[in-house]
Amino acid sequence: MITVDAKEYSWEYVTLDNTLLTSMACELVYARLTPDTAAAAASIFNGENENGQLVGILRTAELYNCEIAPPVPIYCRRGLYIDALTTGAVLIIWRNRPSPEG
Repeated sequence: MITVDAKEYSWEYVTLDNTLLTSMACELVYARLTPDTAAAAASIFNGENENGQLVGILRTAELYNCEIAPPVPIYCRRGLYIDALTTGAVLIIWRNRPSPEG
């Protein structure tokens, strides 16, 4: 098993819609939506805006947390962007990676 220093990871507690987390290639490690109301949603994109590739949508119809915790990190070569955060907040954890394109 490969161990990784925690300093290699970045995180942000996003409370605003349209948030660019990084424009670098990265690996999405974890995302958790914590709603303020009974209906909350947030979209995660591989890219610098909502025109990027959709990675996933966190959505809940109740006051329950919703998460993405992939067994293997999701590689986002064009950055990481949060859009359509309706209510609540999203905790995002990622790790910047060198782009294979150079």
